[in-house]
Amino acid sequence: MSATPKLSRVAFIEDLVANNFTTYFVATHSKSSDSNPAFRFTSSPVSIAVPYSWSYSDARERLMSLSSLLTTEEAERRNINFVNPALKDFMPAAALPTLRGGIQLLLPAEKAYSHRHSANAFRLVLEAPKSGAYTNVEGNRLPMSMGDLILTPNWTWHDHHNEGDSHVIWYDGLDVLMAYWIGGVFFEQMVDVTGEKYQAIKHEANAITDNFGPGMIHRKKMYADHFPASNNPLIYYPYSKARALLANLAEQYAGDPHEDIVIEYVNPVTCGPTFPTMGTSLRLIKEKSTVAAMHRTENILFITMEGSVTFHTPNNDQFTTKPHDVTAMPSWVPYRITNDGDTPAVLFSQTDRPVFEALGFYREQKT
Repeated sequence: MSATPKLSRVAFIEDLVANNFTTYFVATHSKSSDSNPAFRFTSSPVSIAVPYSWSYSDARERLMSLSSLLTTEEAERRNINFVNPALKDFMPAAALPTLRGGIQLLLPAEKAYSHRHSANAFRLVLEAPKSGAYTNVEGNRLPMSMGDLILTPNWTWHDHHNEGDSHVIWYDGLDVLMAYWIGGVFFEQMVDVTGEKYQAIKHEANAITDNFGPGMIHRKKMYADHFPASNNPLIYYPYSKARALLANLAEQYAGDPHEDIVIEYVNPVTCGPTFPTMGTSLRLIKEKSTVAAMHRTENILFITMEGSVTFHTPNNDQFTTKPHDVTAMPSWVPYRITNDGDTPAVLFSQTDRPVFEALGFYREQKT
């Protein structure tokens, strides 16, 4: 090809870009594009995020420092978010492309105002006093004990209280990044005609667990009309019950080579995932064992609840975790998990797999 056509092609492409157009050749061609591989047609998924692990002790130290700098009234929600180093320049507080995670603190006698938002969220309790800490979701007082999972689904009122004698810290998991990108964020503070900023208590936690435990429900009695039908009505999962089930299964089954023993927190009405956009699960990895690597189209965050494990990635990265450390694995990155200890390890996980499955994008491939 002569020099003149090449110059004409360059000029044409520059004109496209300057006038807010592009073409497949420039934007997504697998051989010719200069764009990030994650935005091209590739033979298998390439993520814009990277595997990463955050130390809970480092995050906790910063959270405690923040508590001396900002009151709950100033910050409303005092928290430290986990930020993926590959995303921090263009995605707000993203641990993975679709998932946000962070830790939040309430000191004794503190409480956080009631609000609601279209983003789904959950609270996984990491540290708590023996009694007195709770989240109020739609008038249901849900105690915060270590390992408890508390849901605040789409458009549900929620506030947090600590009437105990020590601080409470929990992990916040949200799908708000998806809501940002598609333009679906709604948010509202609670202020009623009297100026009250907190909900009244209508039910205790057993009203939730008793209502949905027998397999029969009285949904309208439990929630107001603004509670969307797609929301999971089982908004409280005590850790004691989940951990006992995990231990019982570990005694009965050898465990899957690519997962070991996994239980999922499900919506009791649909038997589907915790949220339409996020799944949560609890995994036991037996002592002196290895979970084999597999490719999966899901972005997943792990919180080590008990014991210690090491995550191994194809780039020879190794993340050895302690309790409450957080580890991110982007879509299609195969990772191996080893437990070299003498006791089982327990991992909680937050995943966007329900989105991949709903859109027909979910795939698995053994390495």
